[in-house]
Amino acid sequence: MNVRAVRHTIVTLVALHSLLLGAAMLFFPTRTLHAVGWTYDGDVFFPAQAGLFLLILGSAYIAGLWHDGFVWLLVASKVAAVLFLVFEYLLGHAPTVVFFAALLDGLMGLSVGAIMLWELRSTVTSGRDEPARPDIEADAGNVTRSLP
Repeated sequence: MNVRAVRHTIVTLVALHSLLLGAAMLFFPTRTLHAVGWTYDGDVFFPAQAGLFLLILGSAYIAGLWHDGFVWLLVASKVAAVLFLVFEYLLGHAPTVVFFAALLDGLMGLSVGAIMLWELRSTVTSGRDEPARPDIEADAGNVTRSLP
């Protein structure tokens, strides 16, 4: 299995996670929150809005299968999610499940970030895989930029 195939598999799994959680939050906000241990009996507008946001992010992650910039968006969004979730947990504003959600988001972000760096490194050093960017070519270990 080549590096790009590994990246596509990981990005697809992360996208599915966001799409499924987003759909659950959008269509069944109270039930979804209760299922993960969050006691919530308030207005469903904001939890449903979070679901829509997750659906949009999951769709952007899928776009990352064709455009690397969206993959870096995935990594950045996971970093932001981890920081937010950890601080909310530490401040006592969220139940324990939020800490585990932060760990899962961190694992997803680290996995995707590591595979992107691995792919970039293997492209630049070996020249065997397709370049992550079409304007970069590896030539016997020397990196050159193609000019238009």
